[in-house]
Amino acid sequence: MINPKDSYYRKAKHDNYPARSVYKLEEIDRRYRLVKNGMRVVDFGCVPGSWSKYLLKRIGNGTIVGIDVADPPAIRDGRFTYMKEDILSIDTKRLKERIGTVDLILSDACPSTSGNRFSDGQASLEIVRRVFSLAPSILKPGGSVVAKVLTGEDTAEFVRKIRPGFESVRQSKPKASRKESREMYIIALHQRREF
Repeated sequence: MINPKDSYYRKAKHDNYPARSVYKLEEIDRRYRLVKNGMRVVDFGCVPGSWSKYLLKRIGNGTIVGIDVADPPAIRDGRFTYMKEDILSIDTKRLKERIGTVDLILSDACPSTSGNRFSDGQASLEIVRRVFSLAPSILKPGGSVVAKVLTGEDTAEFVRKIRPGFESVRQSKPKASRKESREMYIIALHQRREF
């Protein structure tokens, strides 16, 4: 439920972003220095487009591929390409043929929630598992992944499993996340070559 009194909601409207989620990425980027000029980025769950719009201000002559099951966001920029695909069923080989390799994988994708904490957490973790399963195919060595997850009983074990593939794996709940939300961002920095 959108609350018009929410300060991040009002700020997003003022700054011409379609959603308040942009400030989550901004905080993570500022803290971990993720986004650099010339980067190639894939943005899973990119609709309504706030993250991609933020990235366009930061990547200079880089490029973004936005992927989502919804209709494309209203972004008119030659550096942005949209693919209407379901991350859970997209063919890895075809994805790599279409986008090549990237420096940064982002995912703010979230399943349709039911209100059941366990099943919502499992559905969210399924998306995150898929994001990280794609990383060895499309992420350049040294590249990073940021993915949202609704925390549940299996989250810690998943984070433990991916740690060897990256130089550093952190978890963060940005200030722009609502206090009652179970969302957490997994920040996996600098993929190792042997991953």
